[in-house]
Amino acid sequence: MKSIDNKLESLGNYSASNPFKIFAATLILVLIAGLGASQVQMEMGMDLYIDEDSQTMSDWQEIQEDFNKGNVMFVMLENEEDFYRPENAEIISDLYQEYYSELKYGDIEAVSLVTSFSHPIKGGPGGGEIPETEEEIVHSMNFSFNQQRSNMGIIANLHPDIQETAEHQRVSEELSNSNYPVSAEGDEMFRDADTAMIMIQYGNLEIPEERQDRLAGLLPVTEDEIMEEKVREITENAELPDGSEVTYTGTPIFEEAAFGLMLPEMIKLFGIAFGIILLTVMILMRGRLDAQRNIALPLATSLTAVTIMIGLMGFLGFNFNAIMLGVLPIALGLSIDYSLQIHSRYLEERQKNVSKIEAAQKSTKHVGRALLIAMTTTAIGLGALLISSVPPTRQFGATAVIAIAGSMILSVTLLPALMTYFDRNSERKTSRIDLEGWTEQFFNKLNPYHSLILGIGLIAVVGGGLASPHVSTTNDMLDYWPDIQEREDIRELENRIPGPNINYIIIESEDAYTLENFEDIQRFQHELETHENIVTVMSPVRALENGNTQPPVEGPYSDTLPSEEEFEDAVEHRANIDRPPQLGLHPSDHPDRVIVQAFVEDIEGETEREVIDFISDTAEETLENHETRVTGEMVLNRNVIENVTSGLAPMTALSFLLGFGFLTLALKSVRNSAVIIGSVAVSTVLMLTAAMYLLGIPWNPLTVTISAIILGIGIDYGVHIHERYKEEKTQGLNSVDAVKTSLSQKSRPVLASGITTLLGFGVLAISDFPVLANFGYAIILAMTFVIITTFTLLPASILASEKILER
Repeated sequence: MKSIDNKLESLGNYSASNPFKIFAATLILVLIAGLGASQVQMEMGMDLYIDEDSQTMSDWQEIQEDFNKGNVMFVMLENEEDFYRPENAEIISDLYQEYYSELKYGDIEAVSLVTSFSHPIKGGPGGGEIPETEEEIVHSMNFSFNQQRSNMGIIANLHPDIQETAEHQRVSEELSNSNYPVSAEGDEMFRDADTAMIMIQYGNLEIPEERQDRLAGLLPVTEDEIMEEKVREITENAELPDGSEVTYTGTPIFEEAAFGLMLPEMIKLFGIAFGIILLTVMILMRGRLDAQRNIALPLATSLTAVTIMIGLMGFLGFNFNAIMLGVLPIALGLSIDYSLQIHSRYLEERQKNVSKIEAAQKSTKHVGRALLIAMTTTAIGLGALLISSVPPTRQFGATAVIAIAGSMILSVTLLPALMTYFDRNSERKTSRIDLEGWTEQFFNKLNPYHSLILGIGLIAVVGGGLASPHVSTTNDMLDYWPDIQEREDIRELENRIPGPNINYIIIESEDAYTLENFEDIQRFQHELETHENIVTVMSPVRALENGNTQPPVEGPYSDTLPSEEEFEDAVEHRANIDRPPQLGLHPSDHPDRVIVQAFVEDIEGETEREVIDFISDTAEETLENHETRVTGEMVLNRNVIENVTSGLAPMTALSFLLGFGFLTLALKSVRNSAVIIGSVAVSTVLMLTAAMYLLGIPWNPLTVTISAIILGIGIDYGVHIHERYKEEKTQGLNSVDAVKTSLSQKSRPVLASGITTLLGFGVLAISDFPVLANFGYAIILAMTFVIITTFTLLPASILASEKILER
């Protein structure tokens, strides 16, 4: 390490002696970074968290691009007037027709299916028209409802008011018990309809060239935004019944609303955080930094590092999303730490009447070595995030590594140039806050009890280890985002309709549209309907079944398909009908694939996985001669949630193993490496998991990074204190005095860095985004434990290891 010390010393000398060259080089870097930063955008969407090369993403893109499905938007119309009145039912029918023509054949061309309140009315014996009287409408509804089991579930989605009737509850119970034949008696269900639902299914759509991104490209126009605008425009131009209230809901609506909050949220949080950091540095470092303008030097260095980081994000194709917003506290927190370590040592040397140039040399030599070890170990630890199955988590790790590397370089180049250039005073001041003296007193009081401290620490660590497996995981990705009105609308939708979730099963064969294949799919559908959480199933097969059955509803055995001679004509007929049950797209568009839609109840957590596995296993068993794939928002949601937790243990283990390995090589001591990592990083992680369990803070794509972050910060603090401890030992101090001096001299930069990170980015806890708020709480707890273990467990462990070595 001698040659590295000399190189760092030479670098400090050059930077301090040639400040304008350093300033010019930094300015060029910042300008280049500005070009990259101009490419960074804000992003949001469930598919961001899925690997582009994964089968899950391939299936999701297939359903959107080839079938114009996957995204589901609901339009809920509410009115005190009865929607079963012919004139009102006709309005709903006209609105549906406008959606269908404009969104499927107009500029959008992304919609495959629009299912409306009016469809079961038109699906009765009236020949596809709205009947002229309310009695005829009720009769038509009864006919459609009783025609097929699948109709009963779909109609409850479109006419949610019927679920409140005793007759619907009776019919549902009969269906669940398979007490066939089942039919609705009388017209009780179809009276006083206050709510009419319209469901729009769409896939990928082209964004018009004339639509410009906002804020120099930072806020791009999204597909969901285009679709929502068009749906709203069509609805607002329709002549709805007086007093109608319209609610637009569904995941696309919610994500678009949340997307609009991301930039204001980032500006708000970063502004508050930076203000707190500035205030904290002023309070803790005042006096040591001579003039007020010098307080800005570490902050200026840190902001420069963050600017360069954002520029490299652009060049690497990384964008800001709810997860990547969390990289800002790490970048700014660690860069401030590096800057304060260098700056504090520089001031310490200047108090000894050392020249500016020599003070810069000594600072970069002694502190730079510790920074290099800490930075490399941190980078290795954070690099373990690259094995995550969640793309934003991988990007988080890569960006954090870039940030700390840039911070390290700027701390030993730009900062020495700034310190010496702005150092105008020959007399050094003493801080009004005597942190060094307080730290010595604190150490003197605790030192006699270091064995007790180690025992308490061990109990806390064991408790954390026992609690760790019981920390919960956020089960719904929508719960990552703000609890805004659009989220409440989705909750209301989930409470009001029986089947708000759609899973799509892609069934592939050489010639999909044959009677033999449809008979196989028919058996598959019957098996799906046996699951208690699957409300109903819709498909081209079901479309043909509906055309061949009459009320009342019999069991699956009564589902009939056209004969071999009639099959092709029946398929063609259903392909040209613009109302469900239909084929969606013409068979000529995808002759080798059939789509089955499984409508699923509002479920979450492991129940989601159970339903998905049931669908997949059933497909393999009943469609063994076909290739089958299951996709949909539920599949994406479960994939992300499981990837978050499945990657936690490997990432944590890898980060700590790699960090321990490098630190052992750098320090040339397994014992010293174990002391630093064990007393600060490992103990903090386990204490944190215990606190997360007790406080109900869940794992999510951001909180799973906290172990790597703790490793980085914990090793950083530990290495600085340990390196100073070794330096004091070489000066002839005994172990106790060396520990006391190292803690005393490092207390100010460590506390300044720790408290700025804790307070500055604990502000994330007030975020409206739960994924950020939980990360903020975790940061507050983590930094609290890091500071506590650094000043208690670390010195106790150093002294205990020295005693063991002396024996």
